[in-house]
Amino acid sequence: MLLVGVLDVQRLVALVDLAEVKRKSNMAFKLRNKNIASVVKELRKASKTHAKQADKLEKINNSPVAKRIGKFQESDAPDAKGKFRDLSAPKLASWMIKSRKGNLSKIISSLNQQVVFRRNKDPKYAGKMRRTMDIVRKRLGKKDE
Repeated sequence: MLLVGVLDVQRLVALVDLAEVKRKSNMAFKLRNKNIASVVKELRKASKTHAKQADKLEKINNSPVAKRIGKFQESDAPDAKGKFRDLSAPKLASWMIKSRKGNLSKIISSLNQQVVFRRNKDPKYAGKMRRTMDIVRKRLGKKDE
């Protein structure tokens, strides 16, 4: 009978640990969302310990790094669905001009992102993106930057 009680206690401890992990992951999710201000407000109402936690969160939220990063903006450009990888540089340039409506900054931004993400892992791919940038600039009548 004592052994059953010990196993129950161990299960209970495991459940508590699991709940703690879930709580921490939920907290991380809240931090990543735009709810930091509401979390700070709730913590301030609770107790002195929570007020200290609220101070720490506010400090993180108001840091220069957080201000520099800015807010995430979803792109209105259509998904490439493998076109960056599959199309040749001239065909990719044509598709980019058509899909981004000739907006050079959007096109160059998309291609530059590909270069930055892959320049170390796949230099040939990054080179293809640079060639595509040059083709786009020529077709849109812009000089190399």
